[in-house]
Amino acid sequence: MRQADIAVIHLESIPAELFAGFTNSISSEKLNLQVQSREDGGAFAALEWLLPTAVIVYIGKSYFDGFLKEMGKDHYSLLKAGLKKLQAKLFGPSAPQITLFGSSGKISKEQPYSLVFSIVAEAESGITFKLLVHADVSEGEYEETIAAFLEFLASFHAHTLDAPMVESLNASRVVGRTLLLAFNRETKGIEPVDPVPKRGAPNEA
Repeated sequence: MRQADIAVIHLESIPAELFAGFTNSISSEKLNLQVQSREDGGAFAALEWLLPTAVIVYIGKSYFDGFLKEMGKDHYSLLKAGLKKLQAKLFGPSAPQITLFGSSGKISKEQPYSLVFSIVAEAESGITFKLLVHADVSEGEYEETIAAFLEFLASFHAHTLDAPMVESLNASRVVGRTLLLAFNRETKGIEPVDPVPKRGAPNEA
């Protein structure tokens, strides 16, 4: 089986039916779309923001380099709309109640970023981008976050990122072949996040 263009990876305790609206929105005959479950529990030896969230939407490089080039940009709008449908299910009172464990024990729920949902996108040379989403994100801010991240990915794969962003990415720390990103509430743009914040520094972009 070839690698997915887009995939949803979720804990077994979270029913796959939860993502039906998303998958139905983006389904296409030529899109390799996969939904995969993984076992609950177990500890991960990783920094907290690098831990796999309960639900991950994975976007492969092949989506931008292959599928979109063949099918056109209409599907890009479908992906954006489909991702927006997940906000009501994965944030706020409707969010699944989960517990994650790191190598040092239970991860605190008091996190600036969601432990339930993230988006992981393939970059190049084995590196992936992980979008951290603010845990207290509103519906409007979530839509801004998704739009900004997809715009970032499109520009990255088209090699049209502006010079300041390229410099910022090049200067960012990559841990476990993952580069963390988040939505900056002041600039309304995507920016890198240090997986090991300086002591006393705010833990959010």
